[in-house]
Amino acid sequence: MGEWIYRNSIDQDWISLIFFLNLLWVVGMANLDPTRMRRLLKFYAIDIYVSKHNNEKNLNFLSPFNLLSLLVLLNAVCLFFLSLSKFDLTVIEFAFEYYYFFLTCLIFVGLRYAFIWFTMKQMGLLRTLKPLLFKSFSHHIQFAVFLLLFLFLSYYTSISKLLFLTGFILIAGLWFIYQFRILFSLFRARPQDVLYIILYLCSLKLIPWYWFYIFTIEPRL
Repeated sequence: MGEWIYRNSIDQDWISLIFFLNLLWVVGMANLDPTRMRRLLKFYAIDIYVSKHNNEKNLNFLSPFNLLSLLVLLNAVCLFFLSLSKFDLTVIEFAFEYYYFFLTCLIFVGLRYAFIWFTMKQMGLLRTLKPLLFKSFSHHIQFAVFLLLFLFLSYYTSISKLLFLTGFILIAGLWFIYQFRILFSLFRARPQDVLYIILYLCSLKLIPWYWFYIFTIEPRL
């Protein structure tokens, strides 16, 4: 990792503000529930975290803690696409593009969440899949916090393209491994629902993100 870079351009102040807002949101999460936040940051103890906080209060995705978590997650995604502009792969470059992309992500995630909730309830699978959704969401937040730290270092240092890609591939690889573990544990625990699980995975988890990529990201590449 190279030398620290001082960003003094007025045009870039909004990026520093985004990082600062994310710091405030993470601090807010810690203030709302210090024990939960401390457990959330322990990658190796995610099962303990889920078992301790897998209750009706924490499964409410509209609770203050979960809403702040969502803001952190969406900003981590947007900042990642912004960081690609440093390596000649521009998806987001200016402030208005960032805000538009963030708002699009927020609307998309909200609609997807409502659709999943409604579909699972109609199929009678909400009680079965609710803990799975909570565990998956918790994994997303874990990686979002560490991704934000990585992006902060990459933005304010002269990090090379190779080091950036290596770091991101490592984070993404661990994320895929953890998500696969969640699905594998569900297959093993409820083999009789394998058809519904595959339906959930394809129609509610993968296909929506594919269309999001087609309509939002691909036109900017």
